[in-house]
Amino acid sequence: MSEIEKRYLDSVEVRAADDTEKRIVSGYALRFNTWSNNLGGFIETIDPAALDDADMTDVRALYEHSPQMILGRTKAGTLKLEKDEVGLRFECELPDTTYARDLYENIRNGNISQCSFGFKLEKGGDSLRFDSQDKLYRRTLKKIKSIFDVSIVAYPAYSDTDVAPALRSIQQTEELADLQKAREKEAEKLKIELELL
Repeated sequence: MSEIEKRYLDSVEVRAADDTEKRIVSGYALRFNTWSNNLGGFIETIDPAALDDADMTDVRALYEHSPQMILGRTKAGTLKLEKDEVGLRFECELPDTTYARDLYENIRNGNISQCSFGFKLEKGGDSLRFDSQDKLYRRTLKKIKSIFDVSIVAYPAYSDTDVAPALRSIQQTEELADLQKAREKEAEKLKIELELL
């Protein structure tokens, strides 16, 4: 199973520059310390230190995560990324292609205003805790291994995201909790037996 995860963010501002010679869009691909929508039994947030050692040397800007609709690339100098106190900000100079011109016009009209990012997490780079009040897991991304794309998306469809790595982490956490409970029961049983002797 792939360790690649993608997240779609609601209410991300994407702005188109008014420069008539260049079509430039910018916004936040991800924001720190904000909770996602329910991703299928869990919600998550991103720690501000999660990007400290992340590989962002060759990131692509895409439309709808499609490699056929590349908008920019860090290695080409057409995509710039900057981590700040809010999150990961991007600025992309769009190419002179039909799909990029169409996208630019849709952004200017306000039809498209959301972003997404694709990433790989370091092994053990997240933490999980069960929120008994909300009856769901809260996942914190603490160490992202790499960001490989930032995407402008028309509609964030959480059902299209690959959340398998996070769900496997939740399953492992539940198995460990069950094992811990079994050990605690066995220890209590042994303690009672010792007291009876």
